[in-house]
Amino acid sequence: MNETITKHTAGRLFLSLIAGLTWLIVTLASAQAQDALNPQFEALVDRYLVEVRGIEGREPSDMSAESFAKDLAKRREILQALRGIDRKTLNFEQDIDYRFLESLLVSSIAESEQVKRWQQNPREYLEIRNLNYRLDADPRPPAMRAAEMVDDLRLLQVRMANGRKNLSEHIPRWVELTHPMLDGIQAILETQVPAFAERAPMHRAALLAENEKTLAAITDFRDFLNNELPDKPTGDWRIGAELFNTMLETRQMFTQTMDMRRIARAQDGFMRVPDYHDWGWRQFGIVEKQLEVQARKIDPDKSWLEIIKETKQDHPSAENLVFAHHEATRRSREWVIEQDLVSIPWDDDDAIMVAAAPNQWMTQWWGWGPGVPAGSDSRKAAWTVIPVNPDWPLDVQEANLSEKDYSFMYAIATHEVYPGHHLQRLYQNENPRKLRVYESSYSNQAWCYYIEWELTPNYGFYPPEKQELYTLEMLRLKLWRMGRVIIDSGLHTGRMSYDEAVELETDRIGFVRQGGQINIDTITEIGGYMSPATLGYFEWMLLREDYFKKMRELDQKGELKDFHDRVYRIGFLPVTLVRESLMHELEQEFRP
Repeated sequence: MNETITKHTAGRLFLSLIAGLTWLIVTLASAQAQDALNPQFEALVDRYLVEVRGIEGREPSDMSAESFAKDLAKRREILQALRGIDRKTLNFEQDIDYRFLESLLVSSIAESEQVKRWQQNPREYLEIRNLNYRLDADPRPPAMRAAEMVDDLRLLQVRMANGRKNLSEHIPRWVELTHPMLDGIQAILETQVPAFAERAPMHRAALLAENEKTLAAITDFRDFLNNELPDKPTGDWRIGAELFNTMLETRQMFTQTMDMRRIARAQDGFMRVPDYHDWGWRQFGIVEKQLEVQARKIDPDKSWLEIIKETKQDHPSAENLVFAHHEATRRSREWVIEQDLVSIPWDDDDAIMVAAAPNQWMTQWWGWGPGVPAGSDSRKAAWTVIPVNPDWPLDVQEANLSEKDYSFMYAIATHEVYPGHHLQRLYQNENPRKLRVYESSYSNQAWCYYIEWELTPNYGFYPPEKQELYTLEMLRLKLWRMGRVIIDSGLHTGRMSYDEAVELETDRIGFVRQGGQINIDTITEIGGYMSPATLGYFEWMLLREDYFKKMRELDQKGELKDFHDRVYRIGFLPVTLVRESLMHELEQEFRP
């Protein structure tokens, strides 16, 4: 009997061993299949980047009517091809990218079908970013840069000629804004291009000849704006509620949950207009109360706006504007390391401050973050500030400087440089998923709000003696972004007029009129893009909370730096996708 039992037991053990080995083989095979990349999807991403984004191998668009039709057709073709791929054949990371690419295509197709800025906005035809880069920042020899500048100037001529053919609606404010931009381009062509030509003797004649043709084309374009475009029908820049909601649903992939309602103090339906607009007003009121509380800590006898206006009298002089911001830029990197907030794994990265080129002086009132090109091997960039325009009246010059005061500089530097946009781009350029290198989402800006409103005031970036004053400015800038929800949704769905939006920016938020108006002009041009980051900030706050909760579930100790590092490595996809990727990563790492 014992022998029988022994044989039976041995048999069961053998069968168990076989079953176990079979399970292991199947599991490993499944894991290997899951890790394997679907080459069809990878090829489609490459096609999208070349044919739609123009990353490599495609000539820049001439902005003819035919080019816009061709671009729309390409997007439709790629979307159809994407939906022809069986998602079950994709590994986890590919499936994340599949949904990201689908969101980009669906939203951009809807926008292209319904909003034709190329028929409305003259400034669409005046982009000279490449020319500015080759003049001021390109590290290659002058001869190589000059040869490409000849092509840049030819392209600008073609685009302006196509603009004269395409522009069929007259929007007076947009024409008004185009003239200062043309003034700036003309100044660059009359001064900087000839000076640069002397550095490239082999290309000097060709560059100067093309430069003269471009100056003549600018004259023709001005004549069109002044004498022909005003006779066209008046255009309407509003995108409407339907498209606004389509973008919230598809491009941003906003998904309402009870936890999101909790953390954003939001009513049901707040992720779609009209409730989105009402939620913006609710948050605006909440932050106004926070400003009042903070102001009482500083001076109980003054309103927060009075304190802000006094604080802004302490600003860098015009001659020191760039260098003062440069010092803040360098300080932001040191601060990240001191506070151990996120890994900076390089020793050759840097960011400085530069003044914007003249053609950019009317496109912004403050400036914009550093711009290492996507996919670049370089890790050095420049944060750009709008300098004082010497042709402005003296009171406008002083008003502009007052809005680049030290409180604003300290409140915004970390947003723009470290650990904000500059560091984000450095991580993006090292992402193994090519789509995430060249595409980003509202979550990029939303993360910088998290840096600006949470990390910067709470981890010692402000000078200790200025903590309360600079926190007040931080709250004002938070109010500004809550206002964007109101203004973006209000302007584009007919619930707010242009003048009401400017009044909100100036009377309630505290900007000088010219700065406030430039803010509103940007929102009119790119409806649905300026406000989602505000909602995205709340998504990031919830994800931070849920990261620690998940780590506890996995019997691990969560750390703030670990959360930050994981987000930077995943990339700035819609937060819904970052959340899925993060939770999957934690499960794989701690519960494989």
